[in-house]
Formats: sequence, C-alpha cells, structure tokens
Amino acid sequence: MNRRFFVTALFTAVLLFVLNALVFVAFLNDFFLSHPAVSKSFMKQLYRPQDEIVVWATIISALAIGLLVTVVIHWSGARSFSAGLQKGFVFGILLLSSVDFGLLASTNNFTTAGAFADLIWSTSTITLSGAFCAWMLGKEERKALKNTVGKEEVMEIA
Repeated sequence: MNRRFFVTALFTAVLLFVLNALVFVAFLNDFFLSHPAVSKSFMKQLYRPQDEIVVWATIISALAIGLLVTVVIHWSGARSFSAGLQKGFVFGILLLSSVDFGLLASTNNFTTAGAFADLIWSTSTITLSGAFCAWMLGKEERKALKNTVGKEEVMEIA
C-alpha cells in the first residue's frame, strides 16, 4: 500500500460521507419519520440531536468505511470506474444485507420497509464510492500505460 492508496481511501471516505449525508437528507430522513419502528419518545432517547453528535467518532466512522471500501476495491483488482461499480455493488449489497437484516432481525429499531430503503440507498452510495475508488486507484496505472502505448490502446483498456 502506497501513498496513492491512502489518498484514495481519504477521498473515498469524504465522498461516502457526503453521499450518505445527501441521501439521508433527500430520502431517508423523511422515509424513516413516516415509517417509524418505535415511538417518537423512544426515538428521542435513542438518537442524539444534531448538536450533540460526537464529531470525532463520526470522523473515525467515515474514515473506517472509506478505508474498508478502498481495501476491498484494491484487493479486487478493479482499476476502472465500471469495474469499481461492479465490485462496489457486490460488496455493498452483501455488507448492507448483513447489517440491515441483522438489525431488522435482532432490534426493534428497523421496519422491513426501513431495512429495504436503507439497503437500496446505502448500497448505491457504496457502489458509487467503489467506482470512484477504482478509478482513483487505476489513474497511476493508466498514466504509466499511456506513456508506453498509443492512446487508442489505452482507451480500449480503460
């Protein structure tokens, strides 16, 4: 693992954080409010208000998932946007199926509709971040390849 790997992990973490925030604000927040699994009073006990979120823990969480996606994409060998979409989708759907259905099975915090909504939207953010990650990891290889072969051949490979 080199500098490019860690830079890619950092950018992937930021992208995932932004995508997840956008998805939550645009879709999931209203969806979860209209499909509650628990009472409003319990929700207030369970979730922190926005002004009480633990920022350092949020940063560690974002960095961890960014690093995890980068490790998976790196190990998969995906180095193009389209290959990253494929690998990111498989990783995302399997990871989130485990998490969402595990929470649905073992807690009162999810409804079936909520589990599927989170699965769909969160898989989408991991899929897109996996594509970005593969593209970033492959940039250096494409650049080196471009210097050794003609442009037409590089376009076919990418």
